[in-house]
Amino acid sequence: MELQQFAQAFSEFDNVLITDDKGCAIFYDLADLNILLEIGLTPDEFFHSTVTDNYQNLSPETSTVFQVIQTGQPVLYYEQQLTTLNGFSYLSLSSTYPIMEHGKAIGAIEFSKHFYETKQIKYLDNFLGHKLYRDNHTTYRLEDYITTNAEMKTQLEKARRSAQKSAPVLLTGETGTGKDIIAQGIHNESERYTKPFITLNCSTLTEDNIFTQLYGSGNEAKSGKLQEANGGTLLIDHLNLLDISLQAKLLHAVDIKVLNGEPLDIRYITTVNEDVDKLLAEKRLREDLFYRLNVLQIDLPPLRLRKEDIPLILDFYIQFYNEHTLQKNISYCNEVIQLFYAYHWPGNVRELKNALESAYNNLLGDEILVEHVPERIKKNVQHSTQSIMQNNQSGHLRDLTEAYERLIIAEKLRETDGRLAETARRLGISRQLLKYKCLKYELL
Repeated sequence: MELQQFAQAFSEFDNVLITDDKGCAIFYDLADLNILLEIGLTPDEFFHSTVTDNYQNLSPETSTVFQVIQTGQPVLYYEQQLTTLNGFSYLSLSSTYPIMEHGKAIGAIEFSKHFYETKQIKYLDNFLGHKLYRDNHTTYRLEDYITTNAEMKTQLEKARRSAQKSAPVLLTGETGTGKDIIAQGIHNESERYTKPFITLNCSTLTEDNIFTQLYGSGNEAKSGKLQEANGGTLLIDHLNLLDISLQAKLLHAVDIKVLNGEPLDIRYITTVNEDVDKLLAEKRLREDLFYRLNVLQIDLPPLRLRKEDIPLILDFYIQFYNEHTLQKNISYCNEVIQLFYAYHWPGNVRELKNALESAYNNLLGDEILVEHVPERIKKNVQHSTQSIMQNNQSGHLRDLTEAYERLIIAEKLRETDGRLAETARRLGISRQLLKYKCLKYELL
């Protein structure tokens, strides 16, 4: 196989499989780890079976791996519907090349891409997009954060600068604002990117397990998070969910410089999804722990304050799903984006993504319509609009005018992709007045 062919195949496909001359896997790098789970095998079992053993409809005669081993000739861009032993089905597009030695095929290397039905779209949640970073337990880089919002761009720049340091970082933001992307991005743009990125989920810590989670079980059978993260990054996730009585133990762990006779070198990144001032005032967060972990603070604005990003986020995920599902060229109508602009998004980007997944599952044609959007979103927007008009049962002109004004502003925001300055220009008002009205009508 020529180097140029290898580079092209590696860039075009998501997965890499290498087998020996018997068709047994000796290496498998999957972009979607759920496939192995769906096959119903453990990794050890997979590597002790031939590629045909794991599928109902695959035989040595129909397997591209066996074909190239037998013929010594590559099979390029081959589409095949595969069904696992337990009935899971997907479309595979692959290019398979023989590994030659002294004129004989001693194995095969196959590059593939999987396409799923819309009902299987949930499996793409764990899709690893950056091949370079698969070994350090991450998925994202900072460039993966989708935004044109000025405030969010400022926070991203702070994140990039912080990546060049080792000081602790505190990430604040509501649930679903993308703190995991920022945390992994900081790690992957730092000098620690070759080292592990380990997560400590504070919501699961109790008096009984916190010591084991941090330090391990005292033997080689189970290492703790500190040992696992040594040299890399430890994400202390959902710190606000850690009981105040346990926070002193976490503070002690963070201050440790040596463990079991070995020096510790860990970059700490912490997340909270509540206002830190409120947490401190309510004595739900220790001040000494807060100041230890909050050398650099990055605040992620909620989606309702950066609605200009909604079309970008929709376009990104629709393109992603178009590339990895059997339904191609899916789009959305103008009414959908108008509806999304009018919604408040308490669940932020995560809720937007879930709404899009729901629409895909309800889709019959190739365009997402309002009828495909989850009912809770439609009902919320309808109630919000009606509440303006019903504030005064006598139908005063002021209330009716405000309801109509809200609809006009929402439409102009849609037309300008949420750009406040351009929207204000088209409406003939100042940007400050527009922002006031958007906040009043819950359009931001």
